[in-house]
Amino acid sequence: MKRPNWLFFLLLLLASRNTIACGNEYYTVASLPLQKDSLLLKTLLTSTRDNERPYWWNGFTDDVYARRDSLLAAMAQQANVYPESLSAKLDIITSKLLKSGAYKILSDFAWYELRVGDKQKALRLLEQLYQAHPNEYNIVANLGTAYELTGNNAKALELLRKAVAINPSSHLGSEWIHIKILEQKTAKEPDYKKILNLGTGDFAGWLINKSYRFSPPADSLKIQLAYQLHERISFVRPPDAIVAQLVLDFADIIAKHNSRAEAIPFYEYAANYGTASMQEVVKARKNVLEKTEREVTNTFRWASVVWAIPLLAFVLIFIAWLRSQRRR
Repeated sequence: MKRPNWLFFLLLLLASRNTIACGNEYYTVASLPLQKDSLLLKTLLTSTRDNERPYWWNGFTDDVYARRDSLLAAMAQQANVYPESLSAKLDIITSKLLKSGAYKILSDFAWYELRVGDKQKALRLLEQLYQAHPNEYNIVANLGTAYELTGNNAKALELLRKAVAINPSSHLGSEWIHIKILEQKTAKEPDYKKILNLGTGDFAGWLINKSYRFSPPADSLKIQLAYQLHERISFVRPPDAIVAQLVLDFADIIAKHNSRAEAIPFYEYAANYGTASMQEVVKARKNVLEKTEREVTNTFRWASVVWAIPLLAFVLIFIAWLRSQRRR
């Protein structure tokens, strides 16, 4: 017996709720922890409410699995397929929907399958969608990500470049970082410091260089990098050299543009995501921060002394003047 049409709309509604896991989806709106256009740094590493995970979190919540299953059920409803096991009839369902042109729901399902299901199955579906819709941004970008997750970095780079050409403002304009990552992954001698290329070789000098300018501006760069790390960290477990380097870069930006105290948790996060070599880099960074903090404190103390001497002299002169006035 055919199920009522309202079930399809209910399932589609369930599949369209907001999610903190970012992706190229038609029925969801990605969130970012902002307050008046400023990034809420604490929410990147720690949860602020019960049953809520940090913005940077490895893995996927149960609702992501539920959303994939809801999409599959909605696809089955649209294809008029109702077996006991929907996954067993996935090929039949996708074949019918491909013929009907229902590419948006198929693209969203492929994205969820890529995250928590069979990556090869998701790749095959996205390749089919790409053949029919070669200029549809979500499909192009998700196919690029699928190639990267299945080890074909060269093909991933080709697709991501095409996706950015189609929609350069997607993901808050941050996909240039993804392209830089893939450029280094496909290089003969990868150097992940070149992804953002902050020029922090002389970290102590860079930290106090007042003429240095971030490109893009620091506030935009922090938001874009936080977004990209959110996506990458969800898929990639530690240790990972790329994530570790990007978090280190993020910490450097915070140390220079915000405050050194706010940067410390991000340095520690980078150390936890990296190997022993990254842990040594983080240790050296923290030593520089402590040294410069002491120098600032000592400078303030000496400045206080320098200002106190003439002030004390003025007070003594003023007291002497008052006494001389009383004697008259």
